[in-house]
Amino acid sequence: MIKLFKYALLLCLLQANLLLQAQVSILPHKATAGDTVTISFDPSKSAASQTEGPFFVDFNYSNFYEFPSRMPMQQEGGVWRVRFKLPPYANFSCFTIADKDKKFVQQESDSSQYEIYVYKKGKLIAGNYLGKSYSVPVQDKTSDHILATQEYYLKKELSLYPDNYEARLRLIVLQMKNAGPAQQGRLLNKGLAVVEKKFRSNPLFEGNLNKVTMGYLILGQNQKVDSIRQVVINEFPNKKIGISYRLNKLFREQDSTAVVAKIGQLLSLKTADNEAAYASAYEYLFTYYVQHGDSIQAKKYLPLITRWEQDPYKWRAYNQYVQLLLNHKLMLEEASKLNLYLLDSVAAYPVSLIRYFPETGYLVAHDPAKADKLAAVKAEIMANQGLIAAQLNQPEAARDWFAKSIPTLKSAVLLRSVAMQYQQWNDPNSALPVLEAAYRYAPFDPAIRQLLDKAILKNGMDNAAERQAYFSKLDKQWKQGYYQDFHKIIGNTPFPEDISIVDMDKKPLLKADLQDKIVIIDFWATWCKPCIASFPYLHQVYKKYADDPQVKFVILNSGSGNSWDDAYKWAKANPEFDFPFYYNQDKKLSSKLDITSIPTTLILDKKGNIRFRKVGFEGEKLLQSLDAMIEYLKELEK
Repeated sequence: MIKLFKYALLLCLLQANLLLQAQVSILPHKATAGDTVTISFDPSKSAASQTEGPFFVDFNYSNFYEFPSRMPMQQEGGVWRVRFKLPPYANFSCFTIADKDKKFVQQESDSSQYEIYVYKKGKLIAGNYLGKSYSVPVQDKTSDHILATQEYYLKKELSLYPDNYEARLRLIVLQMKNAGPAQQGRLLNKGLAVVEKKFRSNPLFEGNLNKVTMGYLILGQNQKVDSIRQVVINEFPNKKIGISYRLNKLFREQDSTAVVAKIGQLLSLKTADNEAAYASAYEYLFTYYVQHGDSIQAKKYLPLITRWEQDPYKWRAYNQYVQLLLNHKLMLEEASKLNLYLLDSVAAYPVSLIRYFPETGYLVAHDPAKADKLAAVKAEIMANQGLIAAQLNQPEAARDWFAKSIPTLKSAVLLRSVAMQYQQWNDPNSALPVLEAAYRYAPFDPAIRQLLDKAILKNGMDNAAERQAYFSKLDKQWKQGYYQDFHKIIGNTPFPEDISIVDMDKKPLLKADLQDKIVIIDFWATWCKPCIASFPYLHQVYKKYADDPQVKFVILNSGSGNSWDDAYKWAKANPEFDFPFYYNQDKKLSSKLDITSIPTTLILDKKGNIRFRKVGFEGEKLLQSLDAMIEYLKELEK
């Protein structure tokens, strides 16, 4: 009877597997870099049979940096397909298939997603099982065996590629989590020996040293990053990498005059072999002399810092040089030429994350909003050209550049500068709409509000109530711009009922504390620099709503790499941030909420549903977008 049951169960599993294969296919079965991969989905053989589509492939873990994380599929008969060419650096990825709103999600099983492994001559290339180990928390968010499963795949990776440096270190870190203090010490020493061996394998190659740095960070030995750089300086002081590290260390000094003198000493060591290391020195000297108004010296270094190899970072640097010269009203002819060069090549300007790997070179991440961002950069370049022309006493040319840039210019700083230029020309009629635009993009900026207030007062609006109504109207205008996009991104996912969160008095946060409130939950950690960098902006929004009974802020230490003591000590040491701090005691909360990086901010409505999700550092953009989200949810509740 038992044998019969096992046979029936095996048959059911086999049939289920065949059904899944019929629903989704991935060809070729053993894809190699450069192959065109085809993913096909037949909704008629799945729970999506009543869904018309469209459908999308959602990469939940992938190193396809130049690809979108969500790929639209095309309908071919009754089957939906997407095709893409595997990049040369590709390895493991996992994905699901979903409809537009993710109300329907197709995956291989409840605990696994569809997967692509990458081969070469029929053999798995290095990194596939390493990637698989990274994907485990994404594929099976509620599993109680995540660490054990990750360890299993790391060992599989090392069985194929024993010299996989990153896999070796990741395995050691996993093993440390389940070890006692003595064993942890032995494992740490083992990991440090792996990093030391990596360092000694090629101590003069920057790509190798980047991996050494990564190794220390993986082991949680951040303090050793500076130590290893000092070792390089001590052992190879006049080599290219040694000079580079010496300069980076020198730039941390506060006395810029002393730094310039020491750069002069280092320049005496320049050779054909290490000359490339001095690019940062030339940039420092150029900036120093511009800031000190010495155009003769600055002109010596501008040619040296604008002859770089073709990498995507240079466009941002050139933009900074133009802004520096314009701010100090120095070398404006040179600034004009460099700015026009930027304008001619704006299509190459990087508007998303840049990664660099020795094996692949520079990789600019896919950005679905790239066209809009490039248009904004182009407008900024044209506005700068107008400001340069104005300084060169070319008012007609300046007005032409302003006219071209203003309709798409989104930089509040540049809009303010343009408006002030109009005011210098005694042209208040042109200045006022530009100031209004600046306010719409930066309503939290007190300087812009003050300028605009003075402008409308000068225009005869001297009644306080009338001026307040005027600003309320502008506030409504900029918020409407956000509201139009919110319907595309708003979600409706319930926040978990079972939370384990305490405040800085170790008092539990209850679901009842969140009821009937718009709740902003900001995930952070003391080691997360972007999280802390966002606090000044987050705090401004908090202060606006601190006395609003409809709004509650939960500044939540994620508990990742931090204890309650870490969160408590940081909050006490930084009293300028007086928003309410909390600590997450549920190690699975991030997985439940699909949080893979911090800072991440969740905005809940009064019914406890997650309506908006903000990921990553946004800087001052956070002020408006978060404020608009809060007001939008208030209006939805009316």
